[in-house]
Amino acid sequence: MFKLSLYLILLILFPCISCDLIELSDIIIREHTPIGHLLVKLNASTQQRHSYRFVNNNYRDIQQYFSLNSSTGELHIANDIDRELICTHRHSQCRFLLKIFELFHEKLYHIPILIEDVNDHHPTFPYSSSEIELHISENSPPYQSKLFIQQAYDQDQIDNENRLKYKLKNFDENFPFMLEINDDLSNRLVLILTEGLDRETIDSYNCTLYVTDTGGHHAQLQVKIIIDDVNDQSPIFERDIYSIELSEHTSINTIILQVRAYDGDIGLNGQITYKFTDASKQYDNLFSINNETGFIRLRSLLDYEQRTSYVFYIEAHDSGKEIRSSQTLINITILDENDCYPIINFRFLPEMNSNQSDDLIEISENYSIDKFFVKVFITDQDSSHSGRMKLWFEILDSYNKHFQEFNIFQIDDLTYYLNCTKSFDYEYQQWYRLTFFAEDINLNKTLQTNRTLTIHILDENDNIPQFLQPFYHLSIYENNQADIILTKIETFDHDDGDNGRLTYEIVTNESSFPFSIDSTTGILRCTESFDREKRSEYKFEILVRDYGSPMSLSSKVSIKIDIKDVNDNKPVFEYDKYEFSIDENFPQLKSFGLIRAYDNDLNTNFIYYIEDEDKFIINQYGEIFLQSSIDREIQDKYQFIVTVSDNYFQTSVPVFIHLLDINDCQPQWTNPFKNHTKLFINRDVITIGTMIIKLKAVDQDDVTNGNGLVRYFMNENYSFLSLLNSGELILNSSPRVGHYLLNIAAEDSGKLIQYSSSIDIELFVGDNYTNTSQFYDRFYKINSLSTTKRVILLATFFLSIIFILTFTICIVSIMVCRYRKQKYLYYVQYNKNQVNNTKLATVHNHLTDSSSDSSKLSLEDVHGKHLIDHSSSPSITGANMYTHHHQIIKPTHATSDYYSNSSKHDEDTDELTDEQPPTFLNNAEWSIEKILYPDWLYNDALMDSKRHWNTSTFAHSNSFQALEKNESVRSRSTMEKRTISTNSSPSPKQVRFGSQRQLRTYPHLSTTVQQLRTRTATTTISDNDIHNSFI
Repeated sequence: MFKLSLYLILLILFPCISCDLIELSDIIIREHTPIGHLLVKLNASTQQRHSYRFVNNNYRDIQQYFSLNSSTGELHIANDIDRELICTHRHSQCRFLLKIFELFHEKLYHIPILIEDVNDHHPTFPYSSSEIELHISENSPPYQSKLFIQQAYDQDQIDNENRLKYKLKNFDENFPFMLEINDDLSNRLVLILTEGLDRETIDSYNCTLYVTDTGGHHAQLQVKIIIDDVNDQSPIFERDIYSIELSEHTSINTIILQVRAYDGDIGLNGQITYKFTDASKQYDNLFSINNETGFIRLRSLLDYEQRTSYVFYIEAHDSGKEIRSSQTLINITILDENDCYPIINFRFLPEMNSNQSDDLIEISENYSIDKFFVKVFITDQDSSHSGRMKLWFEILDSYNKHFQEFNIFQIDDLTYYLNCTKSFDYEYQQWYRLTFFAEDINLNKTLQTNRTLTIHILDENDNIPQFLQPFYHLSIYENNQADIILTKIETFDHDDGDNGRLTYEIVTNESSFPFSIDSTTGILRCTESFDREKRSEYKFEILVRDYGSPMSLSSKVSIKIDIKDVNDNKPVFEYDKYEFSIDENFPQLKSFGLIRAYDNDLNTNFIYYIEDEDKFIINQYGEIFLQSSIDREIQDKYQFIVTVSDNYFQTSVPVFIHLLDINDCQPQWTNPFKNHTKLFINRDVITIGTMIIKLKAVDQDDVTNGNGLVRYFMNENYSFLSLLNSGELILNSSPRVGHYLLNIAAEDSGKLIQYSSSIDIELFVGDNYTNTSQFYDRFYKINSLSTTKRVILLATFFLSIIFILTFTICIVSIMVCRYRKQKYLYYVQYNKNQVNNTKLATVHNHLTDSSSDSSKLSLEDVHGKHLIDHSSSPSITGANMYTHHHQIIKPTHATSDYYSNSSKHDEDTDELTDEQPPTFLNNAEWSIEKILYPDWLYNDALMDSKRHWNTSTFAHSNSFQALEKNESVRSRSTMEKRTISTNSSPSPKQVRFGSQRQLRTYPHLSTTVQQLRTRTATTTISDNDIHNSFI
């Protein structure tokens, strides 16, 4: 199955591999053919099985428009076919080859598909709007000037193959253009100019361009043709000659004439400018002409006696690229005047506002005092009185009558200039009235005239706004409410109008600022609640400025706002920890460090104290003092806690005190340790360069600063020895045999003061023939060993010494014990001589415990059959012997301990049997007898008895004889038996001796009452064999 599927896939992907090719005739499909239309049926037979598939790599984007029945091979239209969408880039034919493969019979069908176009689109012009503007110059030559229009486009193939039809309609009368269609590849329409153009006659033309396709669809384009102006007209004056008559006393700046010219062009081509011709510029000092209006003014006074007429030319030209101009003649005749009063004329500067008819001038209050502002002319029309006149003036209203505020300067007989002697001040006086008087000089009759000049002082913004207070210092408690009024900033300005109208603003560089001010009223507010710990004060400036023109004046006032404190913060140290370094000889009660704590709250009183340290104290200012002496060699660092409190909060910080070293220690010799150390060398064995000894002296001072750095030198140098800085004494040459005394000094490297110590070393130099050689061999070998071998050798040496000491102590202990044993036997022998005919009485102890077969022995009086009372004297301690036939004797009273004088000390078991465990494990009783008479002294006797009887009964074969037999003992027993209790394992110190006579007391022995407290059997030893009893 898998192979079949693979084979089918290969056939579909590669249909040309071993298949039959069937080519069909063209199938013509008209676009927008209904969906489902049958194009072709490939399977004519219904008997055979077929399977039709589109070839995948064949026009896959086209296959979506068709549906194929896999069984019958019927090919239908599946989607609407739009030729313009499918064949976007095909303008001639929309044709493609559709391939279908039949799987079972391996046939490949080639079906040519041709899509026929239908006229379903309108033609369109390639413009964004339906109206366009075209420009052409008015001097464009006919039949050579063209205007281009892009042709329309139709998506239908029919319309593209057959030309679209164009036609002009709705054009103006005398339309000077005709339409022409280009056959070239430019695809443009052409409007050709057929007549000359004159913009001054007609400045634009309108027409409509229609386009129609083969299906009758049409579109239109509104075309407006604008005629661009060309400078082809020259200015023309109204008159060729202008003639006027002018009185010689015509005022300066009087308009004497206006010339006018006209130009038919527009724009810059029709913009006319007037000026004097080059030949007439000599008169531009007498006359002036306005370049735009053509007004001619008199620039200076005329003088009939000097010249009676003036003739000059005025030129008018346009502003086109190619300038065109024309000229006119001006003829001015000067007239003489006679029999008139003197005339006073005022002439003001052009930059001043003035009213010539009312003799009113407006002057700024900051007008310069060095500059004239009024020019006064006096004239007399009578030529006979010319030059014989005088002029003066009076101030009608002045606040200061004693000060002349104006001054007039005479330029000539008829001209005067007026200026001020001090600066004007609008705030002081706004109006001035000056009356000028002119009088001619005539012997017959004097004529006088006057004229009043009114001066209005204009306010200038020359007064800066001023604050009522030079500085504002405000305060407010923290945690305040927002948007409350702090104060009102009051200012004033002497200027008038906008010059005196003020506005307020806050000047600060901060982006977020918690204050605001009303720009009109000057009311200052806070906009948020304050936290003094974050910020305790605000400093800023308030700017007030007027609305003066041309420049606004302003002034500033400083504002300081203090935020009052509330105690809500705990103290904080400047650092997380403090470290100080002081010399170890630092004087007491002197400050060496300062610890500062700060609190964001104000007026906080701190209390400092040190915890758990008595060598340092701290005062209320945070200064640390040394209270007691310190020594770096004992302790080089101190650490403690400093706590600061503000009576409500408290904070702690660790403090570290490092002690700095001073040179106060002397080097101490460690190698050699003793003075006059003897060194032996063999000059025949030792080699040159060998280190004889490694000197070492230790200085407890610090090495880093040199105080503890030790250097060595010999006070008396020997040529065969070299002493290195490291302390190595090196043999550098062969010495002579003899004795040398080396005085070596160790000195520290202190900067201010140096300490030193010296040591004497006796150096014996021998050779192979001196007694020193044998010692030197051992000495050299030892000193030549490595460090590891030296350690092993020293360890072996010390272990040997310990072993020898232990062995010595053991020998001494044994000798002491043997001595005490002999002394005890001596006392027993002495007691034997005192006791005569003593019989042995053996008492068997019948124990309730069947498992225990132990018994104790006690001495009783043989004749009296009772125990000896030892309450007043210590009993003699002997060996306990065990016998087979005893009688039970109950003790009448207990004995006393000689050393403790009490019965508190229970006896410890000295020896153990094989069957019974040691008693001292069951009770912790002990006695001093155990120390004086150790049990190990009797081990030999105990072991011998065990070998003889294999029980707790034993006899010493070397040191004693058998005890006297009891009458119940067998006759064959020749040795007296000695018994020991197997139950409690009593020591020999627990044996009691009985006698008819009073026994002599021995203070060195103690009596044990353990036997009396327990039911033990007591064996009576005969006085004949007492001397043979052993401990």
